Amino acid sequence: MGNQGDLTTPGELLGVIEEFTPGEGCYEHQGQVRAAVVGKVFYDMINRKSNIIPERKSLSFKLRKAKYVYGVVSSLKEDYAIVEVSGVEERFINPSITGYLHISQVAQKHVKDLRDAIRPSDVIKAKPISFTYPLQLTLRGRDLGVIIAYCSVCGTLMIKADEEHLKCPNCNNVEPRRIGPYTVRGNGSRS
Repeated sequence: MGNQGDLTTPGELLGVIEEFTPGEGCYEHQGQVRAAVVGKVFYDMINRKSNIIPERKSLSFKLRKAKYVYGVVSSLKEDYAIVEVSGVEERFINPSITGYLHISQVAQKHVKDLRDAIRPSDVIKAKPISFTYPLQLTLRGRDLGVIIAYCSVCGTLMIKADEEHLKCPNCNNVEPRRIGPYTVRGNGSRS
């Protein structure tokens, strides 16, 4: 049996039907009360019910207050990118949330081709601008942009060449990016 306030996952045993009846976010199977959703356990001692408070509600609240999020670019289309957001400020979230980055939100100036700003597998620091799913993101901001990138030719971790380009130390390939507080400097050190 879980403790009050513990994070639980679907199928986890919360108690038996003789102790508690299934409430919100719970179900009964063969006399056992189990969690149906991811969330926090809440035992209503007055009504003798097991409840799960879904984690999505608190995550939405956290996103409204978030100054930035971290994510990995999973795919690029002509005018938008899909980003798997896995961090809200300094906190890791699991499972990740799908984010959407439109080409108009990549930089202050006009960007013709999205590949000039980001590429698949880039790790980005972005700001949420909506709180519905998929999460709409922007890179418009001084401290926002690509923070880790890999060479699209050989897959090596790239280093910062200048304010708009990254260079592969292995094959010398140079690629444009919307560079944020990039973590690998020109000398190869991380900051």
